[in-house]
Amino acid sequence: MTGSPEVDAALARFAALDEKELSQPWRFRDEPSDVRYALYRTLEDAQEVLVRLAALPHPESRRILALAQRAFGDLHGLLIGLPGNFLDRSPREGEWSIRETLRHIVVIEGRYAVQTRYATERADSDPIRVADDRMPTPAQIDVTGDINAILDRVRAARADTDRQLGSVPPAAMTRPTQWMQFDVDVRFRLHRFSAHVIEHTIQCEKTQAALGWQMTEGRRIVRRLTGILGEVEGHGGHAEARDIEQRLTERAASVAAA
Repeated sequence: MTGSPEVDAALARFAALDEKELSQPWRFRDEPSDVRYALYRTLEDAQEVLVRLAALPHPESRRILALAQRAFGDLHGLLIGLPGNFLDRSPREGEWSIRETLRHIVVIEGRYAVQTRYATERADSDPIRVADDRMPTPAQIDVTGDINAILDRVRAARADTDRQLGSVPPAAMTRPTQWMQFDVDVRFRLHRFSAHVIEHTIQCEKTQAALGWQMTEGRRIVRRLTGILGEVEGHGGHAEARDIEQRLTERAASVAAA
């Protein structure tokens, strides 16, 4: 998920389609099919790549963080094409809007990365907790702009985490650290990245429902696709993900032309 305008436009176009539009004719290998299969074929393309990449001997930390990138893919599929008037509306008094929830995701991604990297690098004599002045704060995070711009900031934060922590040595996986008031290890903290994104993806989904946003069948399929594409990227398959995105944009164009 590059966040390129062409790919995001193709995803948003497919996500807008519901049962009737997905049932319209589309041709696969010169044989009759439907628009729905244009999406499912792309999902199958991504699955084929993921199975191959996941079988490679990646470090455990990369395999764990690939789950976080899959979680981001699902978030991306949920929100791509979201109308601007849904970004800043709170579902209930005192609850976050989607924009505020995304700010929180970016802040915590950065804080988790600082804390986890510190745990892998600190000396045994160093404090177990990171100094507060090294931690990102909400005031430092720019979440202005439309949904594409904000998703780009989440994407950048995830990429920074993967650069820092994608190759943690096996011996460092059990280094002690803390999460909230709990004594944990680096492996525990790495698994927190995906769980946190999933938690707030569900929060965004609940916010959309409370605001009356209806999820189409097309978006349900798009979310599965972008989730798998995220995991492909998490396993280092950036070139492969770009190739699948190119197929997606071509299929979106063929659907529009039909």
